[in-house]
Amino acid sequence: MIKIVHAAGGLVQNSFGEYLLIYKNGRWDLPKGQQDNGEALSVTALREVSEECGIMGIRLGRWITNTVHSYRLDMDLIFKRTHWYRMFVDGKPIPSPQTEEGIEKCCWCSLEEAAALLDESYPSIRRVFRLAMLNHRG
Repeated sequence: MIKIVHAAGGLVQNSFGEYLLIYKNGRWDLPKGQQDNGEALSVTALREVSEECGIMGIRLGRWITNTVHSYRLDMDLIFKRTHWYRMFVDGKPIPSPQTEEGIEKCCWCSLEEAAALLDESYPSIRRVFRLAMLNHRG
């Protein structure tokens, strides 16, 4: 059976120009998660980033892009379409990884550090980061 899942996430920047990354399943990644029934994708993005990293007060910026990837779950083939947004937060809140979701750590990184860590990430995540940097005004 083929199942289509909608998700949303974000690239969060703090007041010091640092970016929020998570470490999950042996790779650096950006926070994201599945859309709840009846929920706007922008709301999904804010909720999921807040839940996965334990950070409140995140503000939504511009839409960056959508990505699609597939995976198997039991006997189902899942196609996940993720909607990505720029996000901003005041100050430098201390992130807390949502370990029950398999997130081992989350941290703030400079632009250079984030780019280097994401070299070891998924191609779609690197693309989101590159597109966000091309249009960095928010």
